[in-house]
Amino acid sequence: MDFGAFAHFTLFESNFVDMTPGNYDQVEIANLKAPLFIVASGTVLIEHKIFGPEKETTKVTISKI
Repeated sequence: MDFGAFAHFTLFESNFVDMTPGNYDQVEIANLKAPLFIVASGTVLIEHKIFGPEKETTKVTISKI
């Protein structure tokens, strides 16, 4: 997933919890010889750990993107 953009991208349909197919144009990426065509949009949930100060506490959270 690309987190450095105004939108987030993934290559895997299985990453989505909901998805709407469509024609969303082409996105320019760093490699100009490898165009990226957006063919759907939707929601992805990412589970990750947040470590407290000095890693004494750990919290598992889910981000919706």
